[in-house]
Amino acid sequence: MQNHHQTNLGRLGLSLLCAIGLAGCGVQHDETATRGSFTEISMPPLTSDRASTGGVSFADIDGDGDADIIVTNGYDVSSGEPAPQDNRFYENRDGTFVAMDLPGLNEIDGFSSGSAWADYDNDGDIDGFIVNQRDQRNFFMAQAAGEDGARRFVSMETPPLTTDAGWSYSVAAADADNDGFIDVYVSNGGLGHTGVNYLYRNEGGARFVKIDDQAPAMDDQPTGGASWADYDNDGDQDLFVANRAPNDPALNRLTLYRNDGDFTFTRVDEEVFSKDPIFPIMSVAVGDVDNDGDLDLYAGTLAGLANALYENLGDGAFAVKDGGAATREPGLTYAVSFGDLDNDGDLDIVAANWGAASHIYLNDGTGKFVRPAPEYYEPSVHYASSVAIADTDLDGDLDILIGNWPNTPGEGLEENTLVENGYARGDWLKVSLEGTASNRSAVGARLELRYRQGGEDKMQIREIATHSGWRSQSDLVQHFGLGEGASGLELTIRWPSGAVETAALEAQNRLIKAREGEFADAAK
Repeated sequence: MQNHHQTNLGRLGLSLLCAIGLAGCGVQHDETATRGSFTEISMPPLTSDRASTGGVSFADIDGDGDADIIVTNGYDVSSGEPAPQDNRFYENRDGTFVAMDLPGLNEIDGFSSGSAWADYDNDGDIDGFIVNQRDQRNFFMAQAAGEDGARRFVSMETPPLTTDAGWSYSVAAADADNDGFIDVYVSNGGLGHTGVNYLYRNEGGARFVKIDDQAPAMDDQPTGGASWADYDNDGDQDLFVANRAPNDPALNRLTLYRNDGDFTFTRVDEEVFSKDPIFPIMSVAVGDVDNDGDLDLYAGTLAGLANALYENLGDGAFAVKDGGAATREPGLTYAVSFGDLDNDGDLDIVAANWGAASHIYLNDGTGKFVRPAPEYYEPSVHYASSVAIADTDLDGDLDILIGNWPNTPGEGLEENTLVENGYARGDWLKVSLEGTASNRSAVGARLELRYRQGGEDKMQIREIATHSGWRSQSDLVQHFGLGEGASGLELTIRWPSGAVETAALEAQNRLIKAREGEFADAAK
């Protein structure tokens, strides 16, 4: 325990010295020439609507091939007694977002926080699960087509999924037992509260059973964001749970529940993270930052400390890794997310900060990160509560949406922020999956892309997830940056059902739509 405290104090001291400019840890910048920029753009009403935004999510709600936006709003910060605010839906029309009244979705009278969007009932369209704060029930929204063919959502009464109440801030969904249906994990607490999180097993689309005899749903925790991911490469989804306890530092820990199959879990964080510091963690992003074939972690904290990068050692353990500027600069980070923002073949980071500038960190190829120079990105101050990533304009690079929830209302505080990517260069590939034996959204599928570049064999991996960071969801369509000169591309898909398909790709700079069992045809 002494080493934990010493490490934590060292991180705090370095962060404070950096903040006041006394330490030799100046901001590193990427100085790549002949680039465009990351630009915060005005796109009313998306960027002019005012509300206390809990979460932002990208999902192709209307099935037209581009990512729409769902904004889940909490309560009016200007009211003496908290008043609920309407959630909002923005339809993507050729890269421009139009506010739409989507029946059912806009009518929820709640203190909404996070949401998770996928095809829960395997009927071919995207459904949603929305969690709410202040001891309010949560909502399971099934999408359906009306008699006129127009899309709408129906609030399903599916106890206990929709009758349990709590201070529910975030939700992560995955097919934990690989039975073809997506299960749900609800995070409670995290901002001054503790609670037992909820775990629900999906037994047929709209039939959920509460699991309360497994470790993830038994520990009393102050949970911010939880994320499903296969950290041990055994074909099932494990569960990372970020905890932040302002009043009980002993609970400040990243917990990990290993999936042992058949909906059984073992808590293993004390052995997996035994040498790592204990500090308050609000959210995690999961991705392979060093392209070595396993999933690493980036953890965001609100405590004014630097965020932490955990390297997956490949033997079932993680170790803290020096991530350059991404692990040296102090911050007040609610949400973090991975994506290849410059299309160079490795994962970059977005850290969404509250009461400060949110940062983009670019990977130098080794798992160390630098910030773009000011001429490439000059962020404004955000009151960020969430962040999500998608190729909103279908130009082959990833754009960023930041949701804001300030303590006080007003212009420049409550509006959400859209960052258009004009910085990326290089080739790319996008992949959209449809499960058959697996859940239809293919949540939990592992994609392995191999190719030759510069005389070297290279590999990137992605996993399809409904959640990253805190209260956020990035697009289910997977994006790979390729840089220049990549050849001999081969993609392997490991489906949640256990099926494995591999095909050579005949071209890049395109979207591949792959249906389970038919991937070879889609790759042509």
